[in-house]
Amino acid sequence: MKKSSFIYGTILLVIVNFLVRSLGFVYKIILSRLIGPEAIGLYQMVFPFLMLLITTTSAGIPSAVSKLVAKENSLNNREGVYKILTISLFIGGTLSLVLSILVSLNMDFIVTKVLKNEAIFYPILFTIPAISLITFASIIRGFFYGLKDMKPPANAQIIEQLFRIIFVLSYLVYKKPSNPVLAATIGIIGVSLGEFFGLIYLIFKFNLRKLNPRRHLIKIYTVSSLKVASSILYISIPITIGRLVSSLIQTASSILIPQRLIIAGYTSSEAIQIFGKITGMAMPLLFLPFTVTSALAINIIPNISEQMAINNMDDVSEQCNLAIKITLLVAIPITIIYTAFGNHLAQLIYNQEDVGSYLSIISYSTIFLCMQHTLSGILHGMGKQIITTINYLLGMVIQLYCTYFLISNPKYGINGFFIGYILSAFVIFALNFITLKRAIKIRLSILQLLIKPTILSSLTALSMLYIYKASYLVTTSNFLSTMVSALLGGILYLLLLSITKTLNIKSIIKEIKG
Repeated sequence: MKKSSFIYGTILLVIVNFLVRSLGFVYKIILSRLIGPEAIGLYQMVFPFLMLLITTTSAGIPSAVSKLVAKENSLNNREGVYKILTISLFIGGTLSLVLSILVSLNMDFIVTKVLKNEAIFYPILFTIPAISLITFASIIRGFFYGLKDMKPPANAQIIEQLFRIIFVLSYLVYKKPSNPVLAATIGIIGVSLGEFFGLIYLIFKFNLRKLNPRRHLIKIYTVSSLKVASSILYISIPITIGRLVSSLIQTASSILIPQRLIIAGYTSSEAIQIFGKITGMAMPLLFLPFTVTSALAINIIPNISEQMAINNMDDVSEQCNLAIKITLLVAIPITIIYTAFGNHLAQLIYNQEDVGSYLSIISYSTIFLCMQHTLSGILHGMGKQIITTINYLLGMVIQLYCTYFLISNPKYGINGFFIGYILSAFVIFALNFITLKRAIKIRLSILQLLIKPTILSSLTALSMLYIYKASYLVTTSNFLSTMVSALLGGILYLLLLSITKTLNIKSIIKEIKG
């Protein structure tokens, strides 16, 4: 395998993640202005429910497909590659069909007893097509990731987002529906429509002509389907459990945090405002580096799996070191910038300076969250998804404990949530790191991975401050000055990394060019 495949694939996915998230961010702003707060409220009630449903079918199976396809492809086993895809589609299709039937038969119970809002009957109804569409699209994306062909799934994500945005906004602008239920329903239909066109594109790119003649197809099915299915389930079930627990913890936190703040002495209005500022404003900024780490995690799984299959442990170790290095080179400067300029960013983006204090505190978890994300991808690629899930569950227990017991204590208040969140992120990272160290030899240089990036990031942050002040004197624009300082700061950071040989940028460019 060429090193460029890992680097190129990661950069491509980072760009696509950034583009898709940017489109989604702008879309949400325009959507909220077009349909109003009531319709947005209904939409936001339904969307998490849909995400919970598809977690069951699309959280673990695509990762399993990516890992297993990469393994069989490294052994030149075309039969195994297409066998894995066929059986995973069958498993995913069966699960999505069962979920669709269950939702269809229990609509009244869901809207009246679970979500407790009869107005969302039709939005919930139109989530049903999305279950199967998202499941199949996710599995085929996992297939392409396993082949290390990143372009089709990257393009499919952009197509999904564009078709959803174009359909929803065009309908809303043309029809101007005054009924908030109809407006929310259109938003949900847009999800299914976007996924449909993304899936069509993936099927087209899959190109059935790549399969061998009919006699080869018959031979494929002589391999034990039960063994392949058990391998898929063995990998996917722990990952799915982890994702489901994460969704449930988020749901529990949305209920517990305001309740425990009220017990600590806050008014109901204050508690809801604090919760909204943390989860709706500070947290989205905190997750910004995940555009890089999620790309790393997706890309590292098939690469590690492929090298493990041919017992090339030296390359596994090398890729682990590279992934960890990239993660730290992104996470360290982001942490310093959030800590130093949290108030400024919050004022600029949300016009809410107190959000900055929350961002500055919670940003101490950035390094641990990013490392946790990358290490999980490495361990999944090595087939250690069970221990990774156990590590995650232990961390979530700590977070839930602190949320319940510390927030209600007036001595801590909302700081109890921050303590739990940072401690949880650190524990999961530490456990994953220990697991990795026991599994493989990794060579980590404290100077190259921690000391140099911290010094260079601090110098960059200081330079950005002076660049901002100089730019503001010329432009008198807070926004433009911030953009100029961010752009020049990013360029300066890359130059410093290159000059100090912390990152060989010339080598990376050569590898990307092939």
